[in-house]
Amino acid sequence: MKDLDLARSAQRVAVPIVAVVLALVLGGVLIAVSGRSPVDALAAMWQASFTCSPQYCNLGTVLTTAAPLIMTALGAVMVLRAGLFSIGQEGQYALGGLAAVCVGYMIHLPAGVHWIVALLAGALAGALVGLVPAVFRVFLGANELIVSIIVNSMVALLLSFLINYPLRDAGGTSSYTPQIDETARLPVFDPGTKLGMNVVIALVFVVLTAIYMSRTTWGYEQRMAGEAPIFARYTGMRTRIAVMRAAAIGGALAGIGGAIQVLGMNYRVIDGFMDGTGFNGLTAAILGGTTVIGGAVAAFLFAGISVGALHRS
Repeated sequence: MKDLDLARSAQRVAVPIVAVVLALVLGGVLIAVSGRSPVDALAAMWQASFTCSPQYCNLGTVLTTAAPLIMTALGAVMVLRAGLFSIGQEGQYALGGLAAVCVGYMIHLPAGVHWIVALLAGALAGALVGLVPAVFRVFLGANELIVSIIVNSMVALLLSFLINYPLRDAGGTSSYTPQIDETARLPVFDPGTKLGMNVVIALVFVVLTAIYMSRTTWGYEQRMAGEAPIFARYTGMRTRIAVMRAAAIGGALAGIGGAIQVLGMNYRVIDGFMDGTGFNGLTAAILGGTTVIGGAVAAFLFAGISVGALHRS
């Protein structure tokens, strides 16, 4: 049994490493074909993403970009390990952000409390969206992949309607919500990059999710529901409840990702807020071998590449 667990762990570590190496090699070949130096391109990417100067810290921008991406990756890991192939992280992220913004400017609370309540609202909204594919899968036998695609489309339409009509800021010419109160904004350590509590929250949830998945009974039930469903059923595990619980927690994590994006950076939701962060988080989770640490590291690397490419373009 230990040998089997060791082999599975080695495979989860080896697959993303091989994938990253192959991606770097392929990218280097394409850059070389275009007549540029792959080494120079990699050095420029590193300089634009992972360095700091007295004027500006590029690494801070990467960490700020990675925070919501890490949360959506954690949400994806949660459902994938439970055997639920739901790709609804994009909708969970978006509705979580909208819920946090609504609490941020509609409800007035003291500093230190306001942003916590807004985060909880984002988690609740994400959990509700995440439960939809699980309910259809568990009780109706529907394909959760198809259902999650439909849910994402429905959330996109709902978001666009709300931002363009009932929640639209009356003073703006573009479609966006009013800004959240100052008390609802996450504390910032570096105003230039908006690095602050958003990164702390993401790292805390990485630790909590890792402990939950590997050290708790509920986490074990969820893993067995995905890895050995027949064994789980015959040993008396409540696999249906485990899958539903994984969907709710995964949705809450992705919803918090949307919440920290608007509470820590945007301070409002604009039309087009669904920018692919949820799908990128899903990609990072798969690249990280559907492990908590692997998904978080992949999300960080993904953010670094994105920021570096943007700065060098």
